[in-house]
Amino acid sequence: MKTLFKAISIFLLAALFLTGCEKDFDKINSNPNAAEKGFTPYLFTYAQRSLAFFMYDSWFAGRMVTLASQQAVQRNYTTEDRYDFRENVTNNYFRNFYAYISNLEEIIRLNTDEGTKGEMAGFGDNDAQIASAMILKAWAFQVITDTWGDVPYSQALNPREYATPVYDKQEDIYNDLIAKLKTAGSMITPGMKGWTTGDIIYGGDMDNWEKFANSLRLRLALRMGNMTEAQSAISDGVFENNDQSAMFAFVGGGTPGNAPTYSAYFVDNRNDFTMSKQFVNLLKGMDDPDIRTGGFTNPFGGIVDPRLAIYRGPGMDDNTVGAPYGVDDNTMKAYINANTNTINYKPASGVYGVIVSATFPSILLDYPTVCFMVSEVNNWDRTWFEKGVTASLDLWGVADGAAYISSVMAKFDASNNKEEAVLTQKYIHLYTQSSEAWAEYRRTGYPKSVVKPGEVTYVADGTPVTFEPVNSSGTDIVQRFKYATSEATLNKANLDAAIANQGPDTYGTKVWWAK
Repeated sequence: MKTLFKAISIFLLAALFLTGCEKDFDKINSNPNAAEKGFTPYLFTYAQRSLAFFMYDSWFAGRMVTLASQQAVQRNYTTEDRYDFRENVTNNYFRNFYAYISNLEEIIRLNTDEGTKGEMAGFGDNDAQIASAMILKAWAFQVITDTWGDVPYSQALNPREYATPVYDKQEDIYNDLIAKLKTAGSMITPGMKGWTTGDIIYGGDMDNWEKFANSLRLRLALRMGNMTEAQSAISDGVFENNDQSAMFAFVGGGTPGNAPTYSAYFVDNRNDFTMSKQFVNLLKGMDDPDIRTGGFTNPFGGIVDPRLAIYRGPGMDDNTVGAPYGVDDNTMKAYINANTNTINYKPASGVYGVIVSATFPSILLDYPTVCFMVSEVNNWDRTWFEKGVTASLDLWGVADGAAYISSVMAKFDASNNKEEAVLTQKYIHLYTQSSEAWAEYRRTGYPKSVVKPGEVTYVADGTPVTFEPVNSSGTDIVQRFKYATSEATLNKANLDAAIANQGPDTYGTKVWWAK
């Protein structure tokens, strides 16, 4: 069984990373360092590694989506926790994701063009290469549109013809992604020759790429509320075990082999992050009577989650408290000083949790998440819910989770709100997959442990400390990120049209599927 401790690693080709700085692209969709002619295995590994690293690094993940999900906080420079996000960070990722996707588009071109497809066939069946590139491209575009909403899509990867691409509506993007995933799945046939080299995620196993396509279709369909399409994706064959999960396993040993969180902590020396107090208490089975009128009642009250010991690392004990979400720098420093021995950030033993390992994989989509989705599609089905909890514990490496599973299922059976039980467990499982945890809250409103603007994040010496964002997100948490500021200069007409359709370019404007 695959676990996050033992995901298979394949050595990365150093030649792929002689491309200079990956954060300073001058124009959207343009990589000035790309070779004039590329071989598809190099392009595929580069695209996989780039998306897997920068999607989960200390900037996009750490200072954007992880904070938005409230699974973690910053102990220093807490402005982003209060929605004062750095424009240069947002700008870079808005551009760079397109640049990484352009490598996948090039794979499709090289395997389609009559002048090059014969040569490329030596690296695997042309259709296999095209299909897997289409699937990974769909995954990346979902990340982009879920982060910003309406975005350049149909014209985004053809800068020579469309220097100023239109912004497609998110609903149209979602529908086209599902169509593309169906096409990709139909191109994969039994026994076809997959990638001979270059595929770090699946090692050329096309059966798993097809299951990834269907599992991603399920996620898209569920997010847009299309239960017919969700059932169709399940019928076509989704993940069946942890070994089929889509992960990019890092090999360690230095750049480019180190995992992103390890690089943040031990290469960049950015030990800024810790689990939020709200997330830790959720894992401890604790209620929060102060968060709002009526408080928060934990659906798994009194049950300590064994994943907490893995998330926090072996140097911490059961008194670990995490840090409150959305407080200013001075309040955070006072809190940390008062909880030096219990704050979750640097274990006394010096041994960190698995997520800080140099080889910790980036998860694109996994089997436990599929189980929770199938449970939802089937009216919060008990069997699939239990499969999801069990698979999550297995994936995270919990040695013996039988007692916990039994307690959770007893709570589930006694609950009048099966939806909350399933979606809260899903949120707990999605630790490190913060873009998804954030999206799931925006879609469903769960978990209820999340702190909204104007609510109490914790009580200090009997005095309530309120979450007060620097920039408004309305009455709920941040709903999306603002567009790159450069778009107002480079693509103003299309940007204005997107804002007119979607709503103001603010943190409070909901994306299409959240409205």
